[in-house]
Amino acid sequence: MTKISLTDMIAFPIVCQQKGQVAMMKPTLTLKRKIIGLAVLAAVLPVVVMMIFMGSFQSSVSKLASKELSDVAMTNMAQIAKDVYGLCETSNDLIQKKINNGLNVARDVLKQHKGIETGRETVSWDAVNQITKQTRKVELPKLMTGGAWLGQNRNPATPTPIVDEVKHLVGITCTIFQRMNENGDMLRVATNVQDLENRRAIGTYIPAALPDGTANPVIETVMKGQPYRGLAYVVNTWYLTAYEPVKDKAGKIIGMLYVGEKLEAVGSLRKAIQGMKVGKLGYVGVVGGKGEHRGRYIISKDGARDGENIWDQKDIHGNAIIRTLITTALKQPKGESFYHEYIWQNPGDPQPRKKVSSVIYFEPFDWVIVAGTYEDDFFRPVGHVNEMIKSLFLKVLLAGALIILLSVFLAVFLARRLTHPLELTTSLARKIATGDIQQTREELAGAESVRIIQSGDETGELLRAFQTMTGNLDSLIGQVHRSGIQVTTSATEIAASARELEATVAQQAASTTEVTATSREISATADDLAQTMDGVNVSLNETIGMAESGRNDLTHMEMAMRELVKATTSISSKLAVINDRANKISHVVTTINKISDQTNLLSLNAAIEAEKAGEFGRGFSVVAREISRLADQTAIATQDIQQVVAEMQTSVSTGVMEMDKFTDEVRRGVETVSTQSGQLARIIDQVRIHGPQFTAVKDGMYGQSQGAQQISEAMSQLSLAAGQTKESLHEFKLATEQLNEAIGGLQSEVSRFKISS
Repeated sequence: MTKISLTDMIAFPIVCQQKGQVAMMKPTLTLKRKIIGLAVLAAVLPVVVMMIFMGSFQSSVSKLASKELSDVAMTNMAQIAKDVYGLCETSNDLIQKKINNGLNVARDVLKQHKGIETGRETVSWDAVNQITKQTRKVELPKLMTGGAWLGQNRNPATPTPIVDEVKHLVGITCTIFQRMNENGDMLRVATNVQDLENRRAIGTYIPAALPDGTANPVIETVMKGQPYRGLAYVVNTWYLTAYEPVKDKAGKIIGMLYVGEKLEAVGSLRKAIQGMKVGKLGYVGVVGGKGEHRGRYIISKDGARDGENIWDQKDIHGNAIIRTLITTALKQPKGESFYHEYIWQNPGDPQPRKKVSSVIYFEPFDWVIVAGTYEDDFFRPVGHVNEMIKSLFLKVLLAGALIILLSVFLAVFLARRLTHPLELTTSLARKIATGDIQQTREELAGAESVRIIQSGDETGELLRAFQTMTGNLDSLIGQVHRSGIQVTTSATEIAASARELEATVAQQAASTTEVTATSREISATADDLAQTMDGVNVSLNETIGMAESGRNDLTHMEMAMRELVKATTSISSKLAVINDRANKISHVVTTINKISDQTNLLSLNAAIEAEKAGEFGRGFSVVAREISRLADQTAIATQDIQQVVAEMQTSVSTGVMEMDKFTDEVRRGVETVSTQSGQLARIIDQVRIHGPQFTAVKDGMYGQSQGAQQISEAMSQLSLAAGQTKESLHEFKLATEQLNEAIGGLQSEVSRFKISS
């Protein structure tokens, strides 16, 4: 079991205190910082969560608003396109009714004039193709009605039968066509339609074939004996028309009767379409779908591009937008719309923008109706929503920052208020740890400490307990100091007495020990001598045998060393021969160096002569350079050989000298071995003489050993008793010394504390 002394018990708290001071030196998170950190965290965490929520909310709202607005915009565009389609249907129905009424009136008027027939006389016409504007001369029979020729009246002020009556009755255009040929080309011979010069547009004809070679649908239908209703290009504009064949009495088609209404005459429809808005900046446009007006703007934004052909217009990516819209629209079922996205730029727009359109085809008018708007137009509310959310986000962020700053301020204030008593307590504890109890008690009696104690909270209770503990500690340390002085005095007196008694016992034990030791030494020496003499006899015999063997070995060694002398002499002579050969090689190398120098000189002269010889000495100059290069290589090689030979001469000379020294040493070794062999023979003879003498000495030693052993046993008992007494006194002395040390340590520790007197 381990013994713990009083000194160890006192030293342990000191060591712990020192370790605690080392630990306190390490940086720690103070209570004030913890309080501030918790308060700031409590303020920051809700703000961060709110910011995350606002970011997520903005993203969700933006996506949802974009989707909903996109759906609404698409639905709105489709509805607008269908509304325009509905307006067109309504207008078409009204116009068709008017055309039907006009056609019925035209039939009645024609009957009243007893129909139309061709006369016997012919008349010349300058027929103009209404599409290509090409003119050709034709001779046609006069077209008669009621026995009178319709004439070639171009003056609107001069009445023309039938057509003017129809216009007067129903207010629509009316034309009588005469068949020009078997193909079915139809020439206007009487009309109330005026051209750009405000004259009756007679002399123009509708070709049976279009410029692309396809059949004109109007002529094709009429030539089949059927009426044609639909959109047709009349002179210089588009009309909603009705055509029906005119036959003679034999039933042969000799012409056709036309009634129609200009699309432009329906001004309310155009205004309605132009006035429609898709979103904020979008509009409705109409382009032609087939035939001559395919890809031509019929209704454009503000009418700025009416009549412009945009069939080949492409976007910035090279896509033929209008072609795609028209061809796709023509493939759709009747009354069905579709959506299309493309890049579009109107004249005057700063840059192209993405446009979304709903497209529908109205066949009676051959209109491709495009209701579209720019994507950023219907996504503008999304931008407003995002801006509002960003503004709200910034406001929340600002409010959060203000809350955090306020929280930090309050946290610092409260942390100081709460931790100040603890800091005061910590300061007092440090002073107690350094031993300044008196100063601690004075500060506890101060006004600030009294205020905290009287506050009644936990910190006040802590300081009150600290005050009581300090008073008790002051009293305890004073009592320990006084008791320590008394114990020190008593321990000093006991230690002095123990030292005197120990000295006396030590002297007695020393004397007894000396006698015992002497007796044991005598006995042991006698035994050792007797045993030694036995060993000596054995060793003498072994020594004699070993000496004989050593003398024989020395003889063999001497013979071997003499042989070694002969060998070293032979090596020295051979090294001398090698040195001589090396000297000869050195002379040869010197000669080669001289020859190389001469060769270099000769090659230099040869090169000079070759230069003088000019073109004839060029080959010789090359040879001279090669000889000079070989001479340089030879000089370098001879220098290397000369260096190797010099090193070999040095090594051989050193070897000869070392072999001479080695030979001398071996000779001296042979002489020494011979001398030692003689001395060893004389030693063997002397050892043999002393053998009987050692036997006599051994017998005397055995008798002395027995007497000394008896004396030793008696003194051992006396020494044992003295040793036990000495050990007891030594332990008592150690105890008193430990007590003094403990009291000294205690007084030293107590002296560190400054207490009240």
